[in-house]
Amino acid sequence: MIKTIIAASVMTTIALAPTNALVAVNSADQSIKPAVVSAVAADSAASGKNSLLLQYLKKSGYEANGDSLGYEETWGDPLTYNQRTDAHFEGGSMSFYSLYNGTTSAKVVKDEKGNITDGSMVTEAPEDSAPSGPFYELMAKEYQKPEWKNAGTVAEDGKKLKKVTIDRISHEGTSAENMKKVKIRETVYLDAATGLPVKSEVHEEKSGEMVLRNTFTYEYDRKDRDQELFDISDMNLKDYTSEEVKTNNPHLPIGGKLPNPMADLVSEGTITEAQRTAIETALGQAKQNGFDENKSEEERLKEALAGIVVDGTITQEQADIVINLFK
Repeated sequence: MIKTIIAASVMTTIALAPTNALVAVNSADQSIKPAVVSAVAADSAASGKNSLLLQYLKKSGYEANGDSLGYEETWGDPLTYNQRTDAHFEGGSMSFYSLYNGTTSAKVVKDEKGNITDGSMVTEAPEDSAPSGPFYELMAKEYQKPEWKNAGTVAEDGKKLKKVTIDRISHEGTSAENMKKVKIRETVYLDAATGLPVKSEVHEEKSGEMVLRNTFTYEYDRKDRDQELFDISDMNLKDYTSEEVKTNNPHLPIGGKLPNPMADLVSEGTITEAQRTAIETALGQAKQNGFDENKSEEERLKEALAGIVVDGTITQEQADIVINLFK
Protein backbone atom coordinates (compact mmCIF):
# COMPACT_ATOMS: atom_id res chain seq x y z
CA MET A 1 0.00 0.00 0.00
CA ILE A 2 1.34 3.41 -0.95
CA LYS A 3 1.53 5.59 2.12
CA THR A 4 1.25 9.33 2.30
CA ILE A 5 1.70 10.92 5.85
CA ILE A 6 0.14 13.63 8.00
CA ALA A 7 1.99 16.61 9.43
CA ALA A 8 3.91 15.78 12.58
CA SER A 9 2.68 18.96 14.25
CA VAL A 10 -0.84 17.46 14.37
CA MET A 11 0.33 14.87 16.89
CA THR A 12 1.10 17.01 19.88
CA THR A 13 -0.11 20.35 21.15
CA ILE A 14 2.01 20.54 24.28
CA ALA A 15 5.33 22.38 24.49
CA LEU A 16 7.92 20.63 26.62
CA ALA A 17 11.33 21.57 27.95
CA PRO A 18 14.36 19.49 29.26
CA THR A 19 16.73 19.53 32.44
CA ASN A 20 19.53 17.31 33.73
CA ALA A 21 17.76 16.58 37.02
CA LEU A 22 14.08 16.53 37.94
CA VAL A 23 13.21 19.36 40.29
CA ALA A 24 10.75 18.84 43.12
CA VAL A 25 7.90 21.33 43.04
CA ASN A 26 5.83 22.39 46.05
CA SER A 27 2.34 22.12 44.55
CA ALA A 28 0.90 24.37 47.24
CA ASP A 29 3.19 27.24 46.24
CA GLN A 30 1.16 29.47 43.91
CA SER A 31 4.27 31.23 42.58
CA ILE A 32 5.70 27.92 41.28
CA LYS A 33 9.43 28.53 41.27
CA PRO A 34 11.13 27.85 37.94
CA ALA A 35 12.92 24.56 37.50
CA VAL A 36 16.66 24.97 37.82
CA VAL A 37 18.53 24.41 34.58
CA SER A 38 22.23 23.91 35.18
CA ALA A 39 24.81 25.74 33.09
CA VAL A 40 25.86 22.41 31.61
CA ALA A 41 22.31 21.58 30.52
CA ALA A 42 21.81 25.07 29.14
CA ASP A 43 25.07 24.95 27.20
CA SER A 44 24.20 21.51 25.82
CA ALA A 45 20.80 22.67 24.66
CA ALA A 46 22.19 25.79 23.01
CA SER A 47 25.39 24.50 21.44
CA GLY A 48 24.52 20.89 20.66
CA LYS A 49 27.09 19.30 22.98
CA ASN A 50 26.48 15.64 23.78
CA SER A 51 24.75 15.40 20.40
CA LEU A 52 24.58 11.60 20.60
CA LEU A 53 22.35 11.72 23.67
CA LEU A 54 18.57 12.03 23.44
CA GLN A 55 17.06 15.40 24.35
CA TYR A 56 14.49 15.05 27.13
CA LEU A 57 11.78 17.22 28.64
CA LYS A 58 9.34 16.77 31.48
CA LYS A 59 6.48 19.24 31.64
CA SER A 60 4.36 19.17 34.80
CA GLY A 61 1.02 20.95 35.09
CA TYR A 62 -0.89 22.27 38.11
CA GLU A 63 -4.32 23.70 38.79
CA ALA A 64 -4.45 27.21 40.25
CA ASN A 65 -4.91 25.66 43.72
CA GLY A 66 -1.76 23.57 43.30
CA ASP A 67 -3.42 20.24 42.45
CA SER A 68 -1.55 18.21 39.84
CA LEU A 69 -2.81 18.06 36.26
CA GLY A 70 -0.39 15.27 35.38
CA TYR A 71 2.76 15.52 33.33
CA GLU A 72 4.23 14.91 29.90
CA GLU A 73 7.59 13.52 28.87
CA THR A 74 9.19 14.10 25.48
CA TRP A 75 12.25 12.44 23.98
CA GLY A 76 13.89 13.82 20.84
CA ASP A 77 16.70 12.26 18.84
CA PRO A 78 18.96 15.06 17.52
CA LEU A 79 20.39 12.72 14.87
CA THR A 80 17.28 11.14 13.34
CA TYR A 81 14.76 13.82 14.47
CA ASN A 82 12.49 11.05 15.81
CA GLN A 83 10.31 12.37 18.61
CA ARG A 84 7.96 10.86 21.19
CA THR A 85 5.69 12.49 23.76
CA ASP A 86 3.99 10.54 26.57
CA ALA A 87 1.06 12.25 28.31
CA HIS A 88 0.41 10.73 31.75
CA PHE A 89 -2.97 11.07 33.42
CA GLU A 90 -5.17 9.24 35.90
CA GLY A 91 -6.08 5.83 34.49
CA GLY A 92 -3.57 5.62 31.68
CA SER A 93 -1.41 7.40 29.15
CA MET A 94 -1.18 8.43 25.50
CA SER A 95 1.96 8.39 23.37
CA PHE A 96 2.48 10.51 20.26
CA TYR A 97 5.23 9.74 17.75
CA SER A 98 6.79 11.68 14.90
CA LEU A 99 9.13 9.36 13.01
CA TYR A 100 11.20 9.07 9.84
CA ASN A 101 11.84 12.79 9.45
CA GLY A 102 8.21 13.63 10.14
CA THR A 103 6.70 11.25 7.58
CA THR A 104 5.01 8.93 10.09
CA SER A 105 2.68 10.10 12.86
CA ALA A 106 1.30 7.67 15.45
CA LYS A 107 -0.93 7.80 18.51
CA VAL A 108 -0.99 4.97 21.06
CA VAL A 109 -3.41 4.75 24.02
CA LYS A 110 -2.55 2.65 27.07
CA ASP A 111 -4.46 1.70 30.21
CA GLU A 112 -3.16 2.08 33.76
CA LYS A 113 -1.32 -1.26 33.44
CA GLY A 114 0.49 -0.15 30.30
CA ASN A 115 -1.52 -2.33 27.92
CA ILE A 116 -2.27 -0.85 24.49
CA THR A 117 -6.02 -0.30 24.10
CA ASP A 118 -6.07 1.72 20.88
CA GLY A 119 -3.72 3.23 18.35
CA SER A 120 -3.31 4.42 14.79
CA MET A 121 -0.71 5.85 12.46
CA VAL A 122 -0.75 7.92 9.30
CA THR A 123 2.04 8.21 6.77
CA GLU A 124 2.65 10.74 4.02
CA ALA A 125 5.18 11.60 1.36
CA PRO A 126 8.37 13.42 2.52
CA GLU A 127 7.49 16.54 0.54
CA ASP A 128 4.15 16.80 2.36
CA SER A 129 5.39 16.18 5.91
CA ALA A 130 5.82 18.83 8.57
CA PRO A 131 9.26 20.36 9.13
CA SER A 132 11.31 18.35 11.61
CA GLY A 133 14.58 18.95 13.42
CA PRO A 134 16.31 18.76 16.81
CA PHE A 135 13.70 18.89 19.58
CA TYR A 136 15.26 21.72 21.61
CA GLU A 137 15.77 23.83 18.49
CA LEU A 138 12.14 23.40 17.40
CA MET A 139 10.97 24.36 20.90
CA ALA A 140 13.02 27.54 20.96
CA LYS A 141 11.79 28.53 17.48
CA GLU A 142 8.16 28.25 18.60
CA TYR A 143 8.57 31.25 20.91
CA GLN A 144 10.29 33.30 18.21
CA LYS A 145 7.12 33.39 16.11
CA PRO A 146 5.50 36.83 15.71
CA GLU A 147 2.37 35.72 17.58
CA TRP A 148 4.34 35.84 20.85
CA LYS A 149 4.64 39.33 22.36
CA ASN A 150 7.82 40.33 24.16
CA ALA A 151 6.88 41.29 27.74
CA GLY A 152 10.34 42.21 29.02
CA THR A 153 12.69 40.29 31.29
CA VAL A 154 12.62 39.18 34.92
CA ALA A 155 15.27 37.77 37.25
CA GLU A 156 14.54 34.72 39.39
CA ASP A 157 16.97 32.66 41.45
CA GLY A 158 19.88 34.44 39.78
CA LYS A 159 18.70 33.61 36.26
CA LYS A 160 17.61 36.10 33.60
CA LEU A 161 14.30 35.07 32.06
CA LYS A 162 12.66 36.53 28.97
CA LYS A 163 8.90 36.90 29.33
CA VAL A 164 6.63 36.33 26.30
CA THR A 165 2.83 36.21 26.09
CA ILE A 166 0.13 35.15 23.64
CA ASP A 167 -3.64 35.69 23.74
CA ARG A 168 -6.07 33.11 22.41
CA ILE A 169 -9.80 32.45 22.42
CA SER A 170 -10.79 29.07 23.85
CA HIS A 171 -14.16 27.64 22.81
CA GLU A 172 -15.40 25.74 25.83
CA GLY A 173 -18.56 23.75 26.51
CA THR A 174 -20.10 20.33 26.09
CA SER A 175 -22.48 21.12 23.23
CA ALA A 176 -23.25 23.76 20.61
CA GLU A 177 -25.91 25.17 22.91
CA ASN A 178 -23.62 25.90 25.85
CA MET A 179 -20.44 26.64 23.90
CA LYS A 180 -18.76 29.85 25.04
CA LYS A 181 -15.69 31.86 24.13
CA VAL A 182 -13.10 32.34 26.86
CA LYS A 183 -10.10 34.64 26.51
CA ILE A 184 -6.89 32.83 27.46
CA ARG A 185 -3.50 34.42 28.04
CA GLU A 186 -0.40 32.23 28.17
CA THR A 187 2.78 33.64 29.68
CA VAL A 188 6.04 31.77 29.18
CA TYR A 189 9.35 32.51 30.91
CA LEU A 190 12.31 31.63 28.70
CA ASP A 191 15.92 31.04 29.68
CA ALA A 192 17.63 34.07 28.12
CA ALA A 193 20.65 31.99 27.11
CA THR A 194 18.85 29.08 25.40
CA GLY A 195 15.40 30.43 24.52
CA LEU A 196 13.84 27.37 26.20
CA PRO A 197 10.88 27.60 28.63
CA VAL A 198 11.52 27.43 32.36
CA LYS A 199 7.94 27.90 33.57
CA SER A 200 4.63 29.12 32.20
CA GLU A 201 1.24 30.35 33.38
CA VAL A 202 -2.21 30.30 31.82
CA HIS A 203 -4.78 32.93 32.81
CA GLU A 204 -8.43 33.06 31.74
CA GLU A 205 -10.83 35.99 31.71
CA LYS A 206 -13.51 35.91 34.41
CA SER A 207 -15.80 38.87 35.13
CA GLY A 208 -13.49 41.17 33.19
CA GLU A 209 -10.31 40.07 35.02
CA MET A 210 -7.54 37.66 34.04
CA VAL A 211 -7.44 34.90 36.66
CA LEU A 212 -4.76 32.23 37.08
CA ARG A 213 -5.92 28.89 35.68
CA ASN A 214 -2.84 26.65 35.39
CA THR A 215 0.92 26.71 35.94
CA PHE A 216 3.57 24.54 34.31
CA THR A 217 7.19 23.72 35.07
CA TYR A 218 9.78 22.44 32.58
CA GLU A 219 12.70 20.16 33.35
CA TYR A 220 15.50 19.21 30.94
CA ASP A 221 17.89 16.29 30.74
CA ARG A 222 20.03 14.27 28.35
CA LYS A 223 19.21 10.55 28.12
CA ASP A 224 21.16 7.53 26.86
CA ARG A 225 20.20 6.45 23.35
CA ASP A 226 17.36 3.93 23.40
CA GLN A 227 15.87 3.37 19.96
CA GLU A 228 13.15 1.14 21.44
CA LEU A 229 11.55 4.38 22.58
CA PHE A 230 10.67 5.08 18.96
CA ASP A 231 9.83 1.51 17.85
CA ILE A 232 6.17 0.99 16.89
CA SER A 233 6.77 -1.94 14.53
CA ASP A 234 5.15 -4.58 16.77
CA MET A 235 2.18 -2.52 17.95
CA ASN A 236 -0.22 -3.61 15.18
CA LEU A 237 -1.59 -0.09 14.78
CA LYS A 238 -4.36 0.84 12.40
CA ASP A 239 -2.61 2.20 9.32
CA TYR A 240 -4.17 5.03 7.35
CA THR A 241 -3.01 6.80 4.24
CA SER A 242 -3.66 10.51 4.06
CA GLU A 243 -6.22 9.83 1.31
CA GLU A 244 -8.22 7.68 3.75
CA VAL A 245 -7.94 10.35 6.44
CA LYS A 246 -9.20 12.99 4.01
CA THR A 247 -12.12 10.78 3.02
CA ASN A 248 -13.13 10.29 6.65
CA ASN A 249 -12.48 13.94 7.54
CA PRO A 250 -13.36 15.93 4.40
CA HIS A 251 -13.04 19.30 6.17
CA LEU A 252 -9.69 18.55 7.81
CA PRO A 253 -6.63 19.65 5.78
CA ILE A 254 -4.56 16.51 6.46
CA GLY A 255 -2.24 14.87 3.98
CA GLY A 256 -0.94 16.39 0.80
CA LYS A 257 -0.01 20.03 0.63
CA LEU A 258 -2.15 22.40 2.66
CA PRO A 259 -4.01 25.13 0.79
CA ASN A 260 -1.92 28.29 0.53
CA PRO A 261 -4.04 31.00 -1.14
CA MET A 262 -1.41 33.70 -0.52
CA ALA A 263 1.20 31.68 -2.42
CA ASP A 264 -1.34 31.18 -5.20
CA LEU A 265 -1.78 34.96 -5.50
CA VAL A 266 1.99 35.30 -5.98
CA SER A 267 2.17 32.52 -8.58
CA GLU A 268 -0.78 34.10 -10.43
CA GLY A 269 0.99 37.47 -10.48
CA THR A 270 -1.74 39.19 -8.45
CA ILE A 271 0.79 40.25 -5.80
CA THR A 272 4.58 40.07 -5.54
CA GLU A 273 6.51 38.02 -2.98
CA ALA A 274 7.47 41.27 -1.21
CA GLN A 275 3.82 42.29 -1.03
CA ARG A 276 2.91 38.87 0.34
CA THR A 277 5.48 39.32 3.11
CA ALA A 278 4.10 42.79 3.91
CA ILE A 279 0.53 41.46 4.02
CA GLU A 280 1.42 38.54 6.28
CA THR A 281 3.39 40.87 8.57
CA ALA A 282 0.42 43.26 8.80
CA LEU A 283 -1.99 40.42 9.57
CA GLY A 284 0.40 38.96 12.16
CA GLN A 285 0.79 42.35 13.86
CA ALA A 286 -2.98 42.82 13.97
CA LYS A 287 -3.34 39.39 15.57
CA GLN A 288 -0.72 40.31 18.19
CA ASN A 289 -2.55 43.52 19.03
CA GLY A 290 -5.83 41.67 19.41
CA PHE A 291 -8.93 41.88 17.25
CA ASP A 292 -12.09 43.73 18.25
CA GLU A 293 -14.60 40.91 18.76
CA ASN A 294 -17.48 43.30 18.10
CA LYS A 295 -16.36 43.76 14.50
CA SER A 296 -16.87 41.41 11.58
CA GLU A 297 -14.01 39.42 10.07
CA GLU A 298 -14.13 41.65 6.99
CA GLU A 299 -13.84 44.81 9.10
CA ARG A 300 -10.89 43.38 11.04
CA LEU A 301 -9.07 42.47 7.83
CA LYS A 302 -9.66 45.91 6.34
CA GLU A 303 -8.21 47.55 9.45
CA ALA A 304 -5.21 45.21 9.42
CA LEU A 305 -4.34 46.06 5.81
CA ALA A 306 -5.25 49.75 5.87
CA GLY A 307 -1.74 50.89 6.79
CA ILE A 308 0.02 49.18 3.89
CA VAL A 309 -2.64 50.43 1.49
CA VAL A 310 -2.11 54.03 2.64
CA ASP A 311 1.69 53.80 2.30
CA GLY A 312 1.37 52.33 -1.21
CA THR A 313 2.77 48.86 -0.45
CA ILE A 314 -0.38 47.31 -1.93
CA THR A 315 -3.38 48.77 -3.75
CA GLN A 316 -6.91 48.79 -2.39
CA GLU A 317 -7.85 46.33 -5.13
CA GLN A 318 -5.16 43.92 -3.95
CA ALA A 319 -6.30 44.37 -0.35
CA ASP A 320 -9.89 43.53 -1.37
CA ILE A 321 -8.70 40.35 -3.11
CA VAL A 322 -6.85 39.26 0.06
CA ILE A 323 -9.85 40.09 2.24
CA ASN A 324 -12.09 37.94 0.02
CA LEU A 325 -9.73 34.99 0.56
CA PHE A 326 -10.34 35.00 4.30
CA LYS A 327 -14.00 36.03 4.47
